[in-house]
Amino acid sequence: MDSQSYSCALELLQEMDRLRKAWVQVIPKTGINKSEFFTLLALSHPGPASLPLCPYHSTPLTLSALAKQMKQSMPALSQRMTKLEELGYVKRIPDAQDRRTVWIHLTEAGKDLLDSTQREMLGRLEGILQRLDVQYGITAQALIQAFHNLALAVEEEFRMDTP
Repeated sequence: MDSQSYSCALELLQEMDRLRKAWVQVIPKTGINKSEFFTLLALSHPGPASLPLCPYHSTPLTLSALAKQMKQSMPALSQRMTKLEELGYVKRIPDAQDRRTVWIHLTEAGKDLLDSTQREMLGRLEGILQRLDVQYGITAQALIQAFHNLALAVEEEFRMDTP
């Protein structure tokens, strides 16, 4: 790697770390971390991220379906689910027909938390996207595509396997 490429790679790494630190400001202060927030969000709005946010769905999900949707491991998600259950945001209910199947439901407290935080967080992000467009001519779609391409390249480079 030549010195200019090395310098650009180091600068990218620094900016990614700066963004990671700034991201903490976007997530409302709820007492849960980013992973837990996104787990609740996935439970409330299943399906492709490209679809507009819809009202909460009434169909619960199994842990394996949620893990597949979120592209995360079952052990990590199970541990997160235990914490969210202890906080009262989700509940696990065994299937009446097949006791091996456990359905994960959002509780009213979980829905209330999402209602209050989702609007705040998305409003902040919309403001940031508008500023980028006005000040720098960077459209939301161009930024989303750039992040998508970056994630793909990192996954390919490090051969990240998703469950």
